[in-house]
Amino acid sequence: MNTNQNKHLRMYLNTQAALDNHTNKWNTLPIMVAKKNEYDELIQRIIGQNEKTNPASKGVTESKEMVRNGLIGKAVSLSGTMQAFAAVNDDPALAEKVTLNKSDLTRCRETDVEAMVVPLITEARNHIEALADYQVTEDMILEIETSLDNFMALIGQPRTIRNKAFVAKTVLSDLFDQADDLLKNQLDKLMIRYSITDNDFYEEYTRARVIVD
Repeated sequence: MNTNQNKHLRMYLNTQAALDNHTNKWNTLPIMVAKKNEYDELIQRIIGQNEKTNPASKGVTESKEMVRNGLIGKAVSLSGTMQAFAAVNDDPALAEKVTLNKSDLTRCRETDVEAMVVPLITEARNHIEALADYQVTEDMILEIETSLDNFMALIGQPRTIRNKAFVAKTVLSDLFDQADDLLKNQLDKLMIRYSITDNDFYEEYTRARVIVD
């Protein structure tokens, strides 16, 4: 990864964090969730491909906490919903499986995060139809899963990427072109609505989109 690509990746991660900080403001918009998932997958591919071409690179190491915090926020939010679902259905066994605390996820070893989050993802999928009234969707679950994938890639333990559309895209420059196109022509356009309805969110997003020299 060259210097210019590193700058772009830093911008991608900042933009990802800005979106993750406000998940509840856009996760009910299906097209936004789909495009955010696609964006997360691209970032994961970029990180993974960079590891293949330059295993000693440490350019994104400092981004781990940013990605981890985004993952924690989404996982804890889904955990709360799942705990409520378990209580309504008088299912203490389920409640025990899906209970996650922010402090535990923050303090645990990096390599333990996956083992803590995967059961939550699994149970959410197992109960996806019953969770419709709680506004839990497959895209929302996938978003948490891709955030987990991003984090695992950053700590050098990449998971299997599910989106087969990206498997053939192995050249870093192609991946950066795809990410730039997705941002400029789709996510940026989808975000325009928030310039009217939630200017603080929109301003945070636009600040994150700036490439810092």
